[in-house]
Amino acid sequence: MARQRRLNRLHSALILLFLVGLAGWTGLLVGGVEGLAFGAGIALAFLFLDPMPGDLLFRQAFGAVRLSPAQAPDLFALSAALARRADLPHPPHLYLIPSPTLQAMAAGSREAPVIAVTSRLLRALSRRELAAVLAHEVAHIRHGDLLVLRLATAAATLTRGMAGLGALVLLVFLPTLWATDAMPAPLPMVLLLAAPLLSDVLTLSLSRRRELLADAGAVELTGDVAALAEALARIWRMQGDDWERLTSRGPFWMNWLRTHPTLKDRIAALRSMAAPVRPVLSDPDRVVIAPPALWTLGSHHPAQRLARRWLL
Repeated sequence: MARQRRLNRLHSALILLFLVGLAGWTGLLVGGVEGLAFGAGIALAFLFLDPMPGDLLFRQAFGAVRLSPAQAPDLFALSAALARRADLPHPPHLYLIPSPTLQAMAAGSREAPVIAVTSRLLRALSRRELAAVLAHEVAHIRHGDLLVLRLATAAATLTRGMAGLGALVLLVFLPTLWATDAMPAPLPMVLLLAAPLLSDVLTLSLSRRRELLADAGAVELTGDVAALAEALARIWRMQGDDWERLTSRGPFWMNWLRTHPTLKDRIAALRSMAAPVRPVLSDPDRVVIAPPALWTLGSHHPAQRLARRWLL
């Protein structure tokens, strides 16, 4: 498991480095040193801007309800134990999304972690499986995945912007360049046009790598190799996977557009891991949320229709 984790981190670092390099090359090609400096300034400003707090995101986008320890003592006990094992300074705030999908999400940072789970997920999973899913989300926070993906998104956005500007300038001045026999070399033009697509594919690849790393982190936190694999298998049986159904009938390259690895690949990776030497976190009973009225709050929030099923 340690070797797999090291490889995933190395691959993530290489992809991120390539994304930053591609953004820098695009800025240099389009605007020279000044364009590179301008793009770097915009990217830094994007990174330093605080993202929407997780609490606000879950309330506004999903109609989530914040839970209290009195309403969900078992859930808070699980998240607190996982936070201690992950060395987080604070246990995450917990939100309930009354939704028929099976879903869990993380937001915030190590200093202000937030996790949301859907009501159907709590109903469907055993306590042991739920502990593994929560551990997966805690691992995302522990590894700083939100910041890593923000950096990747900033680099990809910069690449798209610079490439679009370069293509527009080239289109405007194409007749003049053609008339004066000053056309640029074909290879840089092709690379400039392909750079946005390449950056998006790399960002998605990075996302898939971070998911596998979070799976390994969940096993490390819970001490239970099988629990997350069983939870993913149960989710697949109950809900399926939209991308799985689509890619099974489409070309192989459609898998490059996934934010998450296939469930088959995730389960296979989990089952290949050796058991970590630490006690298993929990017992296989159900988690109770009280009062029962919380199950139905906001279950028809309009923004929930925009939520994708592969956010676990």
